Amino acid sequence: MRQVLILLWLLYHAWQVNAQNNLPILDRRLTIKITNQPLAKVLNIISETANFNFSYGNNIKINRNVTIHAENRTVKEVLDQLFNQQITYQQIGNHLILQKKIIPKNTTQIQGNNVTPTKYNYRVTGYVRDLYSGNGLTNVSIYEKQSLASTLSGDFGYYELPLSSKDSKIFIRYTVQGYMDTIILIPFANNGLIELNLNLTSSNPLMQYDETEILDTADIGFHIPPIDTSDTLVKDSLTRTKLTWDGNHFKKIKVSETQFGKWFINNYQRLSEKNISDSFYRDWQFTLIPPLGTNGRLSGLVTNRFSLNTFIGYNGGVDGAEFGGLLNIVKHNMQGAQFAGFGNMVGGHVKGAQFAGFFNHNLGDLQGFQAAGFYNVNHGYANGMQASGFFNMNLKSMEGMQVAGFLNINKDFLNGAQAAGFVNVNGGSINGIQVAGFVNANRRDLNGAQVAGFVNMNGGDVNGIQAAGFVNIARVVEGGQVAGFVNIAKKVRGFQIGIVNIADSSEGLTIGLINFIRTGLHQLEISKTENNYGLAYRSGTRKFYSTAFVNSSIPIRDSATLMNYGWGLGTSFKILKPLYLIVDLTSQHLTFNFLSDHLNLQNRLNVGLEYRLIKGIAVFGSASLNHLISDTRDYHFNTTFKNYGGNSIWHHAGTYDQHAWIGYQFGLRLF
Repeated sequence: MRQVLILLWLLYHAWQVNAQNNLPILDRRLTIKITNQPLAKVLNIISETANFNFSYGNNIKINRNVTIHAENRTVKEVLDQLFNQQITYQQIGNHLILQKKIIPKNTTQIQGNNVTPTKYNYRVTGYVRDLYSGNGLTNVSIYEKQSLASTLSGDFGYYELPLSSKDSKIFIRYTVQGYMDTIILIPFANNGLIELNLNLTSSNPLMQYDETEILDTADIGFHIPPIDTSDTLVKDSLTRTKLTWDGNHFKKIKVSETQFGKWFINNYQRLSEKNISDSFYRDWQFTLIPPLGTNGRLSGLVTNRFSLNTFIGYNGGVDGAEFGGLLNIVKHNMQGAQFAGFGNMVGGHVKGAQFAGFFNHNLGDLQGFQAAGFYNVNHGYANGMQASGFFNMNLKSMEGMQVAGFLNINKDFLNGAQAAGFVNVNGGSINGIQVAGFVNANRRDLNGAQVAGFVNMNGGDVNGIQAAGFVNIARVVEGGQVAGFVNIAKKVRGFQIGIVNIADSSEGLTIGLINFIRTGLHQLEISKTENNYGLAYRSGTRKFYSTAFVNSSIPIRDSATLMNYGWGLGTSFKILKPLYLIVDLTSQHLTFNFLSDHLNLQNRLNVGLEYRLIKGIAVFGSASLNHLISDTRDYHFNTTFKNYGGNSIWHHAGTYDQHAWIGYQFGLRLF
């Protein structure tokens, strides 16, 4: 019998607990006796006793001691006593949300005399939920377009939006990704205290509901006119692309993904801009630092005609002028002029001019002018000019000019000019000119000129000229290469002038001490003239070649052997298949054992024939017209140079004696 009574008691107790739990939280009863204990501890005891959870924000002050004695009282009665009826309650599931009671502000001239107010103060509060599941939606943007007042829904979808308006009716917009945008027309009532709970409909077409009710009027504390369905907007989800360097390609980034964006655009602004597709326009704005400005936390959605930022500003766009003490950040486009003490950052296109003490950085196209103390960067197409103290970079094609103290980089086609103190780099073709103190580099064709103090490099064809202090490099030269040391090309159809010229093939002119043409002329020459024996190297093409040579009398003595060294140019014409007409013009300095302190210069014109015996071996012979200018102050003059060459056909006496004679040359050519 005892066991039966215990079982019945347990069943009764479980029934009481279940009945208590099925009651609304505020109607559940409890007995509590606490003296001078922290309020936070008291709330924990209440929630454990009545079997529910509290949720409250920082505006609920719980850092005080309280005393309460209540027997078999409801939760609401206990809480009203603890908070002196200054709290409102909202139950969601088994959570009880505590909110501070809103005390309405007196609207101008609306109290007591029924005069039409000049200003309406609203405070709209409520919950935003999913229509299908009933769950609260966090991070929903709620805003009023004219005042730019905005907020984000928090835990359980609760929101609170205070604003002032000159209108007795306002439109409140609710928007979040994945749900239909909704606009609600709210008339002024209840001294502006509006409680509006809203169920949002998913914009996912795969989710279909039997009933769709955007507004539940039972949740509104006043009468509201029927909602015009035309005020309900549907927003498409926007895809976003991330910007990184991927091999040879730059992908688009957003200004919020830059380092400055990470520093100065807060999470509230990012969420709002992600949710809201609306655009706003203002004649002017003033900002201290974001978001402390006249456009508030929605500044990234606002385009301004005039913008003034004391230190740092963040705005949606500029259609006029913007001035910043340190930094101007624009999310979208800038049309007009920007001036900043430190830098300008634009996430869209620039049409106009940017001036900054340190940098200009544009993530879109440029049509205009950028001037910065240190660097300019443009991620899109450029039509205009970049000028900086250190470097300029453009990541697509450019029509215009880059001028930098150190480095210019253009990633694609350039129709214009690059001028840098050190290096110019172009990733496409050039229709224009590159001028650099050290290096010019172009990836594709050049139609114009490259001028560098050290090296010009061109990965494509040159239809123009390359001039460098040391080396020029190109694929096909239709114009010319002039270098202090070496010119390198795959094919030459124009000319090369340098100490060394290197090419795979040449149909043009190569002038240098050594000309190495892979498919051209390479001959080792052994010869005899009327005065001495010679050894020479002929290189280039048969159309035009150069000759470097040394001559010496035989036998060779230690200190009194006449030795000559020189260089010349020549050409040959095919008469028959193995027979060529040759014309050479050479100049050589006459010395004794390659030592001399005086000018003794012989110039020689050879005209003769070359006959190829077999492949790689030829013999030649020529008549020559010789001219010698010699210094009479050389002690070898009377013994060697006065009658050098034989019988003179012309003579001119003076400090520098000159005479001419007819001579000959014959010999063997190999290769």
